[in-house]
Amino acid sequence: MLKFKNGLAKDPSTGTWIFCFKVNGKVTKGSTRAKDRITAEKILAEKRKEVVLEQKGLQSRIPTVRELLKIWYAAHRGVHSQNHLTSVEGILRLWVLPQIGDVRIDRVSAGMVEEARQGILDNNRSPLTANLMIRTIRLLWRYALRMGYIDQVPFVVQQMRVQKKPRPVVPVAMVKDFFRLVDESARNPQVKVMLRVMVGLGLRQSEALGMRWEWFSPDQRTYVVGKAKGKEARILPVPAWLWGAIYAMPKTLSEWVFPSSLDGKPHRNNFLHKPLQAVASKLGLGNLTQHRLRATFASLHAQAGTPIHEIQGMLGHKSVVTTMIYIETSLDAKRLAQDNLSQKLGLV
Repeated sequence: MLKFKNGLAKDPSTGTWIFCFKVNGKVTKGSTRAKDRITAEKILAEKRKEVVLEQKGLQSRIPTVRELLKIWYAAHRGVHSQNHLTSVEGILRLWVLPQIGDVRIDRVSAGMVEEARQGILDNNRSPLTANLMIRTIRLLWRYALRMGYIDQVPFVVQQMRVQKKPRPVVPVAMVKDFFRLVDESARNPQVKVMLRVMVGLGLRQSEALGMRWEWFSPDQRTYVVGKAKGKEARILPVPAWLWGAIYAMPKTLSEWVFPSSLDGKPHRNNFLHKPLQAVASKLGLGNLTQHRLRATFASLHAQAGTPIHEIQGMLGHKSVVTTMIYIETSLDAKRLAQDNLSQKLGLV
């Protein structure tokens, strides 16, 4: 009779190692087909893991990268936005699956990941895209850890260091010209008001697209952001110039402030992209996205002297550290700060 030690015993007739272990009362026994103990121990560990996963109702084997993506996508379809799902699926389909899609996730090495990253750079894509790929891979493998497919991530790959450049915002001196060009170029009157809303209230794109009349309070001249990313409604005072622009819009029977003429529902996410890019190009502001209008709101308030905690509250951030990321300081503001300090020191 074989005596098992730590789940393994050697068959004297064949010289191979036999495994036998119990999980939740269920006994599993079989041959590792290995004649050396080190290999047998690895096979035993995998067999234990398969049994545990099977009892949890999960896959009875460790998935490949391609299979893990499908599992993750199915599990998060009703949790994350379609934009996020598309981003994760797209970056993996383009740069990861062609190289390591059929490799089991516990056998992916740092060298494999670095080779996939190098493929991005060899295709003249930016280091930012390469770092996005690394973050996406980490997201998937963290999910695999939570689900019990693996005990640890089998690789460590750091993101590339990228020289940060000032990101575009609409500076104070250009705000009036920005709105003037919007009014001159935008054909849809909703575009003119929506861009003002994003600069004047600091709303996320989804929050601006989904604005409702019922969330306004004419008595207090406020707007309640009812569908916020952090799931917590926030009350925003609406400045007089913006309030007038909003309530000068043609009234409809729609519950939405900005209903589409096609189906009466909120516009799609790319609704503001072309008109905003056209105006930004004329002002030489580069790639001014909708989200950078939210950063414009934060930066303008910071330059006006609004306390950082007030800006944090209006943006709906849980941490002031996040708010600081949104604030871009202009060269003029820095020069003014230097001049003020020089005067206080009596050096001018």
